[in-house]
Amino acid sequence: MNDNLIHILNLEAINLPVFKEVRGKDWVSFGEDNLFPKKLVELLQSSAIHGTAINAKYDATIGEGVAEIGNLVINTNGETINDIYDKIALDYNTFGGYVLNTIWNRAGDKVVEMYHIPFANVRSGKLNEDDKVTEYFYSNNWSNTRKYVPKRYSAYNSTDNKGDNASQIFYHYDYSPASDLYPLPDYVGALNDIELDVRISKFHNANISNGMSPSIFINLPNGEPSPDEKRKLYNDLVNSFTGETNAGRIFLTFSEGNDLAPQVQTVPSANDAYYVVLEQRITSRILTAHRITSPLLVGIRDTGGGLGSNSEEIEVAYAHFISTVIEPKQKSINTSLSKITRAMGIETPVTIIPSKLDLITNVTPNA
Repeated sequence: MNDNLIHILNLEAINLPVFKEVRGKDWVSFGEDNLFPKKLVELLQSSAIHGTAINAKYDATIGEGVAEIGNLVINTNGETINDIYDKIALDYNTFGGYVLNTIWNRAGDKVVEMYHIPFANVRSGKLNEDDKVTEYFYSNNWSNTRKYVPKRYSAYNSTDNKGDNASQIFYHYDYSPASDLYPLPDYVGALNDIELDVRISKFHNANISNGMSPSIFINLPNGEPSPDEKRKLYNDLVNSFTGETNAGRIFLTFSEGNDLAPQVQTVPSANDAYYVVLEQRITSRILTAHRITSPLLVGIRDTGGGLGSNSEEIEVAYAHFISTVIEPKQKSINTSLSKITRAMGIETPVTIIPSKLDLITNVTPNA
């Protein structure tokens, strides 16, 4: 084979995050670049179907609010338990965990304040000799820790809670064999499908905006350039036309006579049916990862009449959704949050008032 330029483009995929200690840092990296939570936020904001699924789970999780003690004010910002619950429910469904800042009194026998802390802003300290995490670190921007210097907090501890350790981090997530430090969201198996949904949306938007397709084969007949020139030309073309945001851009050439004109051949693009099937596959995989058995629960209807004609399917699917997805989430949050409210002297456990649809389908979320 000669030195003709032949390249295969590889699309990047989202890999599972690596949790590793970094030399010179007191915290454990949450992903290769320590920014995996930020990526989850970006996907939440960019994928319509994924964002809708998260919001559906969030709405079902909070129900009609916390029963009995929901309106109790629990910090100097005037926030109630309901306010805190709403925030941690969204974090829990997005990241698989939530974070609270608990403040103990001077005597160390009572939590006097509780605040929500954005989950994406907290990193775990290293495991000690007993395989326990004794400290956490907070930064408002983990991509610039020089400016936003991480602040150390002691891990929640009901006995070592005086003086400098009075302000603590309560870091909650469910057990996972994948990690002793950080959670993975329950939809982790669909991360690449969610990313694909985002990229396809950008691709179609760019294609419509530019109005043309760059799917072409180019041959330059005016001699073979040097390796450096070929590399530069190739990089210029790649930077100009590859990627979802460059779809439909114009390719413009100049030549002296027909003999030296570039040979440009269009490559037939995938037909509309391909994109329809691809969209269905992506939607199906995302909803499956979220364990949403019926697309009707998030307002997606392929065929048939209005929602009324599908009322039975909605009720059955919703009841299954509540019992298999939402109830375990509520139980995990309620049990862990009740641990903090008891430390505040509140004996009534945290429970959720069922939503109206729960009552219609005779579903009562777990306490």
